[in-house]
Amino acid sequence: MKQTLQLLAFILTINISAFAITNTAVANASSSNHTESNAIHKALHHENRPQQDKARDAARKPAEIVKLVDIKPGIKIVDLIAGGGYYSEIFARILNNKGALYSVKGRLSKRNLKEYNNITISSELDLSDLKEPVDRIFTALNYHDMINKNDIDRSKVLKTIYNKLKDDGYFIVIDHNAAPGTGASDTKKKHRVENTFVLNEIQKAGFILDRSSSVLANPNDNFDLDVWQESTKGKTDRFVYRFKKAK
Repeated sequence: MKQTLQLLAFILTINISAFAITNTAVANASSSNHTESNAIHKALHHENRPQQDKARDAARKPAEIVKLVDIKPGIKIVDLIAGGGYYSEIFARILNNKGALYSVKGRLSKRNLKEYNNITISSELDLSDLKEPVDRIFTALNYHDMINKNDIDRSKVLKTIYNKLKDDGYFIVIDHNAAPGTGASDTKKKHRVENTFVLNEIQKAGFILDRSSSVLANPNDNFDLDVWQESTKGKTDRFVYRFKKAK
């Protein structure tokens, strides 16, 4: 009888300890998520962020995208073909001088980012400026442009991305979707590329799909129209993929 009571007491102690550990883990995860959401909110609503960027947020949904990118202070991130720097600025404000941002082909001169000393502006698509592996490589609405440029060897670019990315890093791609079966045939005229074309090409380069998001999907998009028409601008059906290296 005494041994039975001791055994029950032991089991109860284990269960209480497991419950406490679980509750602590849940609390820590909740705290981490709150901190992340707060950092994103502060970055998007920063007083120095351009109003024209804020006006585009409803269509671009940067809060959801940044959560998928999974930015944490201290990481190294590449904004590949950054253009006007919409995402580069958001990334810089979330990193807040902790970590590194490489804005490749980014035009940031008109942005008020002087408070950040961890931004490197690069013009090298081959990422030769990177002296060490990075945690994230991100490109938005540019994959179809790489297809359009005959002087860009995409297999070489993807190999470089693979080699420059840490083993546990993410490669994130966003672009305008095209009609099923069109592949890469609409990249020049309509600035669209079929999602499965991009997916298959990147997977062949040694990546696997880690997550996808429908946050920018639009089932009512007219694939016959180019993305710059007023009726489609900011309203296209866009795919969002997060890749990681295949083990």
